[in-house]
Amino acid sequence: MPLYGPARVEGPLGPLPLRRKALGILYYLALEGPTRREKLADLLWGHGAALQNLRVELTHLRRVFGKGTFQGRILELPPGVELDPTPEGEEVLEGLEDLSPAFTDWVHVQRARREVPKEALPLLEGLKEVRPPALVVLIGPPGSGQEELARLLAGRLGLPPREGLGQGPGVFYLSDPLPTKEEALKLRLNPGQVLVVARSLFGEDPAFLLALRARFPAEIIRVFHVPRLEFSEARQRFLRHLSFEEAARFYLESGGRPGVLRELLAMGNPQALPQRVRAMVALEARHLSQSTRKALEMLALHPGAFPAPLAEALGFGAYLGELEHKGWLSFFEGRYWLTEPQFRRYLCSAIPQGERVRFHLQLAEAFRQIGDPVAQALHLSRAGEPLESKALLRGLKEWRRVSADPQFPWSDFPPPNVLLGLGPSLPLEAPEVFSLVSLGGEPVEVPLVLSEPAVVKLEGRVYQELLLGLGPDSASFPLRLLGEERSLYFLPTPSGTSLFWGTVLPENPLAYLLLLPPGVYRLGLGVRGLAEFRLRAYRPAPGTLRVLAPLGQVVEV
Repeated sequence: MPLYGPARVEGPLGPLPLRRKALGILYYLALEGPTRREKLADLLWGHGAALQNLRVELTHLRRVFGKGTFQGRILELPPGVELDPTPEGEEVLEGLEDLSPAFTDWVHVQRARREVPKEALPLLEGLKEVRPPALVVLIGPPGSGQEELARLLAGRLGLPPREGLGQGPGVFYLSDPLPTKEEALKLRLNPGQVLVVARSLFGEDPAFLLALRARFPAEIIRVFHVPRLEFSEARQRFLRHLSFEEAARFYLESGGRPGVLRELLAMGNPQALPQRVRAMVALEARHLSQSTRKALEMLALHPGAFPAPLAEALGFGAYLGELEHKGWLSFFEGRYWLTEPQFRRYLCSAIPQGERVRFHLQLAEAFRQIGDPVAQALHLSRAGEPLESKALLRGLKEWRRVSADPQFPWSDFPPPNVLLGLGPSLPLEAPEVFSLVSLGGEPVEVPLVLSEPAVVKLEGRVYQELLLGLGPDSASFPLRLLGEERSLYFLPTPSGTSLFWGTVLPENPLAYLLLLPPGVYRLGLGVRGLAEFRLRAYRPAPGTLRVLAPLGQVVEV
């Protein structure tokens, strides 16, 4: 049975006459091992008559392989039937893509596991210290590149990379479905062997892994959480041919996970929903109960964090504990966040349009109940409801009121400025060149401490997703320089304005000289987005440069 190319079973006289679902059964058993009848029936048919349909296919297979085969509740391959894993430049499991929706997901996962990446990932620093014999556990979500890291480790150690358990030296990579607990209890690691086990970020430790960790001494066990690619790294390896804004969109939609990024780039659209990624997310979500999965899908419709009272208002409060325990949600700063926000669109993709509209209306009402007019307006808009601009404006303050008011007189309130020069440079605790990345709208900030008046030179680029010009909810904020009394906001506006609560400046081009008084500031981003900066500070000096005084403080020189 060739793994690559058209799916078929070759006998001594050529291909055997097998039906497609019978082929699917054989390939599943070859790749996953002995399997319960109920699981195969659900995978290939998924309805009330699934077991009866399975019996028909098994009868067909017995006519080819003999009456004694495919018996009992646990099915396995008959003797002499083997899988040929030799790569031949063709697609994996070709022709088995459409046997059933669940089987299609499984096929795409098999293909994703065996894809040879064009760009190599860097080896984790901790992996460089691994020496055989060792058990390495790599924890990460779909698309995080665990198998590729195992191959890189094998190359560094000069050992052959292998899949599954085996004898002799090598780096043996195991991923879901893992062997049984009983096999783990019999396992011995010999000199020259490294066992790499891929553990999903979601769910609980499987029995096989728990047994290994109980059996092996702690000094040979290393556990790593696979980190995201930094934007600078992704830009260098994958996105160097794109503009900053395009690269930012691809990066944010991938969550910094290389497997997801490759799929999006292959489709040429950051908003695409690659089938392989969709299948992997669907398979992970199936480990949740149906009611918990439904709650997760609905909560994922909100493009940001949410407080516990919102879930309570929707009737989902009882599911938050399971979703947090199994890695889908994290809780900080009083709100729940998706741990992998790039999967939000995939979780929502199966919701039918009519149901989606009803969910948005329910979310709008729930946000109204907890007093968030921004999130309420967003979900009403996504449900296709017209927004009442005057009523919305009455509930908005500061930068949101300016951003949402099409009649705001920008030219009436220009930011104050003064003529100055640049004196000696002043040291800053903040790095001169840095980035801010918010994958799910989580606040990210860098402190800026000025012990004396300074002219701050701020240069950079920003891509931020301000839904409806307001953000996803009342807690979000655009790129800003937060002061002790007043703040500076960077928005997609044609000109700037200065009011009693602070100043708004255009985000593009992001190149400003700012006169700031002494104090502690925070340069931050609180919506989904990405910004790159170069930041320098100078002592004010006499000169003819036009310097903005955005916080209304003018210093005599």
